[in-house]
Amino acid sequence: MLGFISFGIKIIFASILGGVLNYIPGDSKNNQYILETSLICIFSTAIVGLLRQLPGTEFSTMGFGVLVVLLVILAISKNMEFGKRIIWLFAGVIGMIIGAGFIIQACLLCALVYAILRNCDNL
Repeated sequence: MLGFISFGIKIIFASILGGVLNYIPGDSKNNQYILETSLICIFSTAIVGLLRQLPGTEFSTMGFGVLVVLLVILAISKNMEFGKRIIWLFAGVIGMIIGAGFIIQACLLCALVYAILRNCDNL
């Protein structure tokens, strides 16, 4: 039962942090982008979170999950421009970090990526 509760909390955090990556205040045109990154983050959290809950999970199984997530993201973002593809990869990485159970580290990474994306003109 505790595994189910922790998995639900991870999915909720993944949906929030995935949506934050593409959120631009005052712009209602990018709702589709928010949905896409949120779903990517949820997907990667679900894969890694489920692999982590399997009994006898070793590093090779977790490595297989990371590889699957990265290959799926690269395959579906093949024809996208570079900036959106990088955002999708960061959404996947943040989701994998959340799925592994490191929610605070994922929040810090999300805040850093968001700050870089929104202040790239000043940098």
